[in-house]
Amino acid sequence: MKRWKERFFFQGMPVPLPLLLIFFLAVLLPSIALSLLALRAADREGVYAERRLEETLLSEANLAASRTNSMLKDIETELETEARSLAPSAGALRDWEEENPLVAVSFFLRGGELILPPHSPAEKNTFLRDFAPFLLDEKTLPVYDSIAAVYRKEMGRARLPVEGESLLRAEKKNTSFEGMKEETPPKAPAPEGPADSAGGEEPLSVSKGLSSSPLPGRERQLAESSIAEDPVLREKVFQKAQDEGFDVLQRNVTLREKSARSRKGTDEERSGTVVRERSFSDLAGESRRGLLPLLSGETLQLLFWTALPDGGFAGCTLRSEPLRDRMADVLPELLTSVRILTLLDEGGEPLVKPGRTPEPDWRRPYVAREISPLLPRWEAAVWLVDPDLATSRARSVSRTVWALVAVLFAVIAAGGAAILWILSGEMRSARKKTTLLANVSHELKTPLTSLRLFAEMLLAGKPRDEERRKEYLRTMVSETERLSRLVEGVLAFSKKGRDAPPAMEPLDLGQLAQETLSQLEPNLLNAGFAVEFRKQDDLPVRGDAEALRQVLMNLLSNAEKYSTDRREISIGARREKGFALVEVADRGMGVDPENAENIFREFFRGEDSLTSPKSGTGLGLSIARNIARHHEGDILYAPRPGGGSVFSLRLPLDKSEKERSS
Repeated sequence: MKRWKERFFFQGMPVPLPLLLIFFLAVLLPSIALSLLALRAADREGVYAERRLEETLLSEANLAASRTNSMLKDIETELETEARSLAPSAGALRDWEEENPLVAVSFFLRGGELILPPHSPAEKNTFLRDFAPFLLDEKTLPVYDSIAAVYRKEMGRARLPVEGESLLRAEKKNTSFEGMKEETPPKAPAPEGPADSAGGEEPLSVSKGLSSSPLPGRERQLAESSIAEDPVLREKVFQKAQDEGFDVLQRNVTLREKSARSRKGTDEERSGTVVRERSFSDLAGESRRGLLPLLSGETLQLLFWTALPDGGFAGCTLRSEPLRDRMADVLPELLTSVRILTLLDEGGEPLVKPGRTPEPDWRRPYVAREISPLLPRWEAAVWLVDPDLATSRARSVSRTVWALVAVLFAVIAAGGAAILWILSGEMRSARKKTTLLANVSHELKTPLTSLRLFAEMLLAGKPRDEERRKEYLRTMVSETERLSRLVEGVLAFSKKGRDAPPAMEPLDLGQLAQETLSQLEPNLLNAGFAVEFRKQDDLPVRGDAEALRQVLMNLLSNAEKYSTDRREISIGARREKGFALVEVADRGMGVDPENAENIFREFFRGEDSLTSPKSGTGLGLSIARNIARHHEGDILYAPRPGGGSVFSLRLPLDKSEKERSS
C-alpha cells in the first residue's frame, strides 16, 4: 500500500505532493472559507431582500392607517362644529340627521334627560338599548386604547431623550419595567393615543388620570418601540394589563409565517389594543369630546359626543355606509402590479375589493397593522399579487450571489491550478535540464576520451601499419561527427521556440535522404549493418535542406544506436496521398506501445540512468518532430512487422507538383 501511494503521488501525478499541499493550504482552503462566508451572506441577503419588501409594504399599510385616522379626526371636528351650532330642540336634531349622511341617531343630554328626535322603532330601540344607559351613567361600556398609550408614562419615566440624542439609544435605556405601578394623579387631558394627529383635542384614553407630559408623542413612540423590540418587556406589559383588569383583544388576521431568522418573537394574533369598562361621567371628565366604539360580536357602532357651552352634551351615532365610503376615499391605490391594499373591518371582510380573481385569503395578509383603538379589530392590510414574489425575490438574490461565488471560486481554483501547473512544469523543466547537463557531459566524455586516446597513439607513432593508422583516423572522424551532432542537437534545443522560420527552398526529399545515407554509410557498413535504399519517384518539397538533413541523420543515428544483433537498416522514399514520405526501418529493440508518443517528448528515454547501455540526451526525436512540423509535416512511429521500428518523415509535396500530378 505504501509503495502504491508513493508511486501515485510522486510518479503517477504530474504535480509534486508538496506543491499540492501548498496549493490546498494557500489557495483552496482560503477560497473555500471565503466561499462559505459569501454563501452565508447570500442567505442573509435573501432574508434582507424579503425584509425590505415587507418594510415597503408595511409603510403602505401605515399610510392607509394614518389617512384613516386623520379622516376620523376630521369627522370629530366636523361633528363637533355642527353639534355646537344646533338649537336645543328635537327638530334641530332631526334637521342634523337629514343634512349630514354620517349622522344616524342624534341626541341631547341635559340634566340627566336624554332628548331624541322621532325615529323608526328599530333605530330608537337599538340606541336606547346600547347607549342610553351609558349616557345616563346607569351602566359602563368597554373603552379601547393602545397598550403602549396606557403604559407609556411608566415605560418612559426613567429619562426622555434630550435634544439631539438618538431615539434608538433612549429606547434601549427606557425599557425597564421593574416596579411599575399604576398611578392615579389628578385628572388631566388624557395623553395622545395611536389615532393622534396634529391639532385639536386629544382623543380619549382608557388610562384614567395619567398626568400629561411635555412630549406625549415621543413617550408613546418610545413605548411602542420598546414593546416591539423587547419580548420580555412585552410579556410584562400584557401581564400587568391583565392583572389590572384590562381585556386584550385578539387580531382579526393571521400574518404569514415568518422565517426563524426574521421572527422577533411577535405574537401574530394578540392585539395591541386593551379594553376596560368605563362610565360616561369619567370620560366626560377627561375630555370635552370623543368617539366611542362599541363592538358587539362582529358589528361595530361609533358614538360621537361633545360637551356644549351650557353644560349639556350633544352627539350621535354614525351611519356605517357613509363612514365606509369616506374611508375608501382616503385609501391609496388598491391594486398595483405587486400588491393589493385594503382595510379589513371588524368581521375580517375587506372594505373595498380590488375586483381581481382569484381573491386572496383575506384573513392571511402578507403584512397588516391595526388602524386605531377607535376602530377595534380593523386592519390596514397588504397582500402580494403573486404570493411567491417575496420568496422568489429572496431566492433570486440568493441564487445570484451563489452564482457569483461559484464563478469566483472556479476562477480562483482554475487560476491557482494554472499557476500550480506552470510552477510544476518549471520544476520539471529545471530537473530535466539538470539531467540534460549530466547526460551531455556523459555523451561528450566518451568521444573525447576516444579522440584523445587515438590522437596520443598516433602522436607516439605506435601503429606503424598504414592501414591501422587510417582506421584510427576514420574512428576519430566518426567520433568528431558524433560530437558535432550532439552539439547541434543541444544548440537546436536551446533555440527551440525562438528560432526564425526555416528558409524554404525547392528540393528533392528522396535525393536528400540518399545523400544523408551516403555520409553515414561507411560507418554503418563498418559497424556491420546491411543498408538498403529504395526510391520510387522524385519527391519535390519545399524546405530547409540542412534542417531536414539533421532530421534524417537523427533517424539513422537512432536506428544504429538501438539496433541489436540483427543489423539491418532500410530507407524507403515514396509518395503517399499528396505527401513525400521517407521511412527509416530497423530491426532493433522497438518501442513499448505505452511510450509510442512519449518518445517524442523532450528528455524522455526508456532508461534515464547514466549507466544505461544506450547513451543519449532524449532530445533527438523531439527536435526532429519540431523541425518537421515547422515544415507542415510530422515524424511518425510504427512498429515494424517481424520486430523493430519504422520512423517516417512526412512532408507535403510542393504545391506546383501536386497541381501537375493531379
